[in-house]
Amino acid sequence: MASETGQSLYEGLFIVDPGFANKDTEGAIELCSTVLSKHKATIIRAELWAEQRLAYEVRKNKRGAYILVAFKVDSLKMQEIELECRLTERILRYLFVNRDGIPIEKWFNRYEAPKGGRKEADVEIEVETEADGVEEKAVARGK
Repeated sequence: MASETGQSLYEGLFIVDPGFANKDTEGAIELCSTVLSKHKATIIRAELWAEQRLAYEVRKNKRGAYILVAFKVDSLKMQEIELECRLTERILRYLFVNRDGIPIEKWFNRYEAPKGGRKEADVEIEVETEADGVEEKAVARGK
C-alpha cells in the first residue's frame, strides 16, 4: 500500500566491508544513504547495527558490518537501487523489505537491547476467530 506521494516505506539491511566500516562508521552509513539518495529515496533513519561473523565468506570477507536503514522511495526505483548495490564494491550483501502499514517505531525497537542486560520480554498474543457466527477471543501470555 503506497502513500499519497506514490512512495512506499522500506527497510534495508546492508552488509558492508567491515574494514571500511571500522575505519569510518559515518562513511559506511553515508555510503548506504548515498546509494538510496541517488534514486530519490527519502532516508528516515540509518544506523550501524552490528559487526558479526558471516556464515560463509563473501568476497573474501569472513565478517560484515550490518547497517539498517529505513527509507521511502517509489517502488519502481527499487530495481535501480538493487543494481547500484550490486555494483558498489563495499556493499557485500543487501536485503530490502517493504514495510508499508507497520509503524517504524515497532520494527526499529526490536533491534534495540533492553537496558540492564538482555531480558526476556512479556509476550501477549491475541487471536480472534469467528465460527458459526460466534466470535471468540483468546489471549496467551508468557515469557
